Amino acid sequence: MAIFRKLLIFFSALLCAAQEYPGTPLPTSKRASPDPSIPLSGMPLSVALSPNGRYLATLNAGYGSVESDNKQSISILDLQTNQVRDFPDDRLAVKSRQTYFLGLAFSSDGSRLFASMSSIRDPGGEKEGSTGDGIASYSFANGAITPERFLKMPMLRIQPGQVAAPANLNIPEGEQISYPAGIAMVKNSSGDQILVANNLSDDAALIDAGSGKVINRFNLSTSKVVPSSFPYTAVADREGKKGYVSLWNASRIAQLDLSDGKVVRMIPLHPPKLLGSAGSHPSAMAFSRDERRLFVALANRDEIAIVNTLTAAVSYLRVRLPGQIYGGVYPNALAVNDSGTRLYVALGMANAVAVVDIARKAKVMGFLPTGWYPAALASHDGELFVASAKGSRTGPNFALDPKSPCARAHLAYAYINCLLKGSIIRFAASSENELSAQTRRVLDFNGMLTAKKQLHFARGKNPIRHVIYVIKENRSYDQVFGDMAEANGDPSLVLFGEDVTPNHHKLAREFGILDNFFASGEVSGDGHNWSTSAIGSDYLEKTIQTAYRDERTYDYEGENTNRIPLEDGLPDVNEPGTGYIWSNVARHKLTYRHYGEFVATQWCASKNQPRELLQFPAGKCSRGSVNKGETLPLPWNVKSAFPWPVPVLVRNIATKPELRGHFDPYYPDFNTWFPDQLRADEFLREFHGFVKARERGQGAELPNYVLLRLPNDHTTGEKALAPTPAAAVADNDLALGRVVDAVSHSAYWDDTAILVLEDDAQDGADHVDAHRTIALVISKYSPSSAEKPVVDSNFYTTVSMVRTLEELLDLPPMNNNDAQAPAINSLFSGNGRHRPFTADYQNLQNGLISKTNPANAPGAKASAEMDFTHADSANTAVLNAIIWRNRKGDMAPPEANK
Repeated sequence: MAIFRKLLIFFSALLCAAQEYPGTPLPTSKRASPDPSIPLSGMPLSVALSPNGRYLATLNAGYGSVESDNKQSISILDLQTNQVRDFPDDRLAVKSRQTYFLGLAFSSDGSRLFASMSSIRDPGGEKEGSTGDGIASYSFANGAITPERFLKMPMLRIQPGQVAAPANLNIPEGEQISYPAGIAMVKNSSGDQILVANNLSDDAALIDAGSGKVINRFNLSTSKVVPSSFPYTAVADREGKKGYVSLWNASRIAQLDLSDGKVVRMIPLHPPKLLGSAGSHPSAMAFSRDERRLFVALANRDEIAIVNTLTAAVSYLRVRLPGQIYGGVYPNALAVNDSGTRLYVALGMANAVAVVDIARKAKVMGFLPTGWYPAALASHDGELFVASAKGSRTGPNFALDPKSPCARAHLAYAYINCLLKGSIIRFAASSENELSAQTRRVLDFNGMLTAKKQLHFARGKNPIRHVIYVIKENRSYDQVFGDMAEANGDPSLVLFGEDVTPNHHKLAREFGILDNFFASGEVSGDGHNWSTSAIGSDYLEKTIQTAYRDERTYDYEGENTNRIPLEDGLPDVNEPGTGYIWSNVARHKLTYRHYGEFVATQWCASKNQPRELLQFPAGKCSRGSVNKGETLPLPWNVKSAFPWPVPVLVRNIATKPELRGHFDPYYPDFNTWFPDQLRADEFLREFHGFVKARERGQGAELPNYVLLRLPNDHTTGEKALAPTPAAAVADNDLALGRVVDAVSHSAYWDDTAILVLEDDAQDGADHVDAHRTIALVISKYSPSSAEKPVVDSNFYTTVSMVRTLEELLDLPPMNNNDAQAPAINSLFSGNGRHRPFTADYQNLQNGLISKTNPANAPGAKASAEMDFTHADSANTAVLNAIIWRNRKGDMAPPEANK
């Protein structure tokens, strides 16, 4: 009894402590520090301190914010006045063919500032307005920068026997794009030099800072495929003789002799032991003041590697939070204080900075709370400067000047990436005196001081043995459910209301309405990762906004630079160290099957051929597509009723090792030309086999974990003769309804839950937040009903959905995100007698599903130029405007409540 009382007092204290520290809720299920900060433009990925210590420059390498006129920029913070000036670069508007990426450094005399500028679409700078790959040089004086010259970085001629990944199919054969990343200034008797880590050519270059002449290039390749090592950043010693380059995907750093132009050695840092396993992700580096130690952030291992620069011996320091069991803090930036006694480590996923005593043996002293995703650090004169990539939060995305480049054409709502703004927090030296209290705040903001409610069923024991996890594409809450009077919606923002999505509305009312559910990702690239891993790797977070400016390949579903690394025997540079749901399932000996997620489809029609599958021989096809009235191939083997050409599948290829042998070979990936009705047909064909197996007591039953991709609510815009936006969403709606209908009328209804979410909400306006989206939790144990709908307005996120899935299947968390996120308990509190669901076929019967766009639709030309074979390959900015005009005409969204 005494022990019980002590435990009660302990947990009560934790709960009380959690109420002491207000923070800003984030769509990651964490909270950000509410402490005063200095606002910046989007995604500051690097900082540089001027040699005189007065100015701090930040490289704002995100999508671009409203304040920067939607251009990438460099901000200059005057550390004496605390005033910041932003300098948008006219060469870096959204439609430009180059981007900032990671590199930022002052010249040794402080008169110039250098920034990496990289290009996928025009690396040679051949088109008007293009710079190509290289280093932008700015003159710097009195806290202002002026573009001065551009130091071009040539493409690299790869070695014989190597293969250049097709990042750009238009570059000469045998060459690869350099794509400059992190840089380091190198002092030389003849003047400054710059050591450049070239991210896509697997090399480093030493160039003259004045002329841009390439002095040496260092081959850092670790595979026949280029890129495979993905050089991240560089550092150089004070004498300018020794350099190091971190290899993001090769789990090692390279030591360079800058005088002789040689690679001295490769130093391994926790290389993966198994094929297809994630690497350790060496990224940021920093010397100790005496340069006898080199600190390297290993994002995927939650560790700092400490390299002896004389012997190359390595030791490791873990930087997880106190009491943290599961990984996922992702150290990604480093700084050493002036006296050399402290190492500061930015923990991107924990929204914190670790303070490490390095005076003798390295030891973590405590943690400081920061804004959302700290990504760059600097220390000077007793102060610590923390640049957070996403600032504090987003908000409603429909109160915007329609003339802003961040608006959707003639519309007045903002694109979600434009709402992400960086910030800087300044910590005084006195912060260390409060380190214990600050650490407690960090724990609270990470959900580690709050007791978690477990799933509780009215009958006691958890009856669920199967979870069908449905991932859909890109709709906001208000776009679909804004017309539901029972919950918090804005009818004026509805595009696909109950007339288009009767099954979604019926499912929400019958099984529960979640009107405060936030997607953890902003776009499909990160949305699919958050939906399947409850986290985003440092690679994802630092490249995703660049990718959505069309200056990075879509590397986020098991593909890197348009190849599948698993097939090349390489790690996936985007894979989080804490893994994916299916890895968790496989480790715990549960059965599983994938339908279209992290599975790459090769199509017969060359125009629909994803470039990453060019590494495979073309399949034999008698035709590229099936027209209306023609017979669809096996397993359908029926005449097509669809008035547009349905593409024919060659093969599916798993992009993750655990998925080999665990996916449906007939179920395609994202391609929205392929109807969701056919996807539902294929899933239900297999499902009926599982039903028979249960009824007969022999054969394979429904796997414990099923991932079902239903992507067509993404739409194909107004592409001529393709389904109209309403038809595409109605197709998606009925497919989901049919799946739930079949499961709920089967013997699996007793022990199956169906969890449904959108991977992101980027394609629509929402009056609460740009991250708010639709989600459904469906089971026989729901307390809701059509007569008395349950509305749960608690704050949930994608991570909450993942945690719910894990609890249903009795799986441990994968990382510290899902370990601390609340499960969606309320929708399993019913009596277990919920009636089966009957799908609504009205939009099949009235022909809505079969409606196609006219050839002269207003958005036909723009839609024709879009690629709908891969998630978000189409220009989302333009697509959003097309969909709004299609559904609303010229009506603009209302202004948000002030």
